[in-house]
Amino acid sequence: MLLKRLFLPVIIFAVLPAFLMAGGNSETAAAGDSSAEISGSSVVVTDYTGKEVSIRQPVERVVSLNSGLSEILGALECGDKMVGRDNFSTFPSSLKYIQSVARNSSSPNMEMLLSLEPDLVVADLMFDKSKREILENRGIPVLIESTSNPDRLPLIVDNFARIFDKQERAGLVMGILNSTLSEVESKIRSLEERGIPKPLVFFENRKVYKSANSSTGHHQNIVLAGGINIAADEPVSSPRLNPEYIVEMNPDVIIRRVSGDIDADAMELMLRSIYERPSLQSVKAIQEKRVYIVKSDLFISLRYPVGVAYLSRLFYGDELSDFDVDGLFQDYITELYGPDEWKHIRETYVFPDE
Repeated sequence: MLLKRLFLPVIIFAVLPAFLMAGGNSETAAAGDSSAEISGSSVVVTDYTGKEVSIRQPVERVVSLNSGLSEILGALECGDKMVGRDNFSTFPSSLKYIQSVARNSSSPNMEMLLSLEPDLVVADLMFDKSKREILENRGIPVLIESTSNPDRLPLIVDNFARIFDKQERAGLVMGILNSTLSEVESKIRSLEERGIPKPLVFFENRKVYKSANSSTGHHQNIVLAGGINIAADEPVSSPRLNPEYIVEMNPDVIIRRVSGDIDADAMELMLRSIYERPSLQSVKAIQEKRVYIVKSDLFISLRYPVGVAYLSRLFYGDELSDFDVDGLFQDYITELYGPDEWKHIRETYVFPDE
C-alpha cells in the first residue's frame, strides 16, 4: 500500500505571501527581482530574455509551445485556456485533446497558430525571433521562458499566476513543490548524520560523454539528491568528458538522461550500450551494475522534485530502500493535477527502477 503524504501547511503558508503581496495596481511582484506588475488592464512581465511583455487582461486563449510551460499551466488550473500546443505538451493528460500547431518551439505552423487567435503565446528559446515579431506586430504578446533551471521556476509560476489571476493556486503549487524537496533533503541529511559517504556521479546528458558543470540545473539536481558531480569544475556548461578522466574519477553511479519521447525498450538498449563501452569497463559503476537511464520529463518543470527523489534512491541504493519514491510520485501528481491523473501515467521514467 502506498504511503499517503500530507504536504505541510506551514510550508504552503510560508510561500503564499510572496504571491499574495503582489496584488493591487502597479505593485511589483514579490518573487525574485521585478518580474511582473499590474498596470491598468495589463500585466507587464519580464521574460527569460529580459524583455518586458505587456499582456492584456483577461487572457482567455493561450498557445503553449513548450511542454514544461504547459505543465505549469495545467498545475495552475489554466489548461482550459490552452487552444494550441506543441507535440510534446501531453502532460497533464487533458492537454492531449488540444490542437497541436508545432513539433516544438522551433517549428510552429504559423498559419495554424494565427488561426487560433491567441491572446498569448508562450515558448522557449528555440522560438525564432522573426516569428515573435510577426506575432507581436499583430498585437499578440509572446513570452519566452526556460523551465530547465529549478531556480527559475518560482518566477515562472509567479508570472503565470499574475497573468491568469491564480495567486492562491500558485501558493499551493509552490508549497507542494517545496514540501517534496524538504522530504528528500531530510532523507539525505539523515544519511550524512550516519556517516554515509556521498557517491561520485557521472551524469551523461543525451550524447555520449556529454555532461554538465556546476552552472547547470542538472548539477543542482545531483547536489539536491546527495551526489557529487564529477564534471562540476569543468570550464564550460556542457563539457564532453574524456573517457580516461571518467576512469580516473571512477564514479559510483552513472546517470544517462534521455528525451521524454523514447520508450522502455529504447531505454534498455541505451543501458546495454553503456555497459558495453570498452573504455568504461574498469569503472565502479559499470562493475557494480549501477547505471540508470532517466527521462528528461522528470526534470524540466514542476516534476523536478520527484526527479530529485528518484536520483537520491538511485544514488544510495539499499541505504534508501525504505524511501517510497513511487508513492511520493503518485501523491505529487494527485495533489497538483487531481486524483484521476495518476491513472494516465503509463510511462517508464527510470530504467531499471530499483
